[in-house]
Formats: sequence, structure tokens, C-alpha cells
Amino acid sequence: MNTTKTTMETLADTTAQRIILQYGERVLVATYRYLSGKDNGWQAETYRLAEAPIPGWGKDARSASECALELLAASEEYFADNGSAIAWAMNN
Repeated sequence: MNTTKTTMETLADTTAQRIILQYGERVLVATYRYLSGKDNGWQAETYRLAEAPIPGWGKDARSASECALELLAASEEYFADNGSAIAWAMNN
């Protein structure tokens, strides 16, 4: 069982071809997927913050990038560019 929580930091560590934007309580992600040649493209995902940031310094503080995320939606289609993928994520 995978017990690692998904955060903006863990998303950033998984691939170099990824755009991550915080948009209010949501996190919009566009990831370039290398598939079977003609199907390559940008996939969009929308997450919500499942934990609230805790301001301050020290062991009890938690920045937005360290908050757990919950996946809300992922596109089934692949987009030609990351801007189109982010637009899909904003609307879903």
C-alpha cells in the first residue's frame, strides 16, 4: 500500500515536464505524457487542498506546497500544449 501523500512537492519531483499552479484552494497540473507516438500530449489534472497551510516557522508550520492534495478530475484527452491543458483544469 502506498502511504505517501500527494503534495505539490511530490508532484514536482516525479517529472521534469510538468506545470503546477495553485489557483485558490485548487491546484492545476499539466503533465506531458510520452505514449505511442501520435498520442503524446499534455494531460490535465485538478486537485484540491485536502489540508490547510499552517503559517509560521518551525516543526508545526506547513506551506501550501506541503499540504496533502485530493484529485478531483483528470482529462481523458491529451492536449497539444500545456496552456490548453491548464485551461481544461481551470474549467473542471
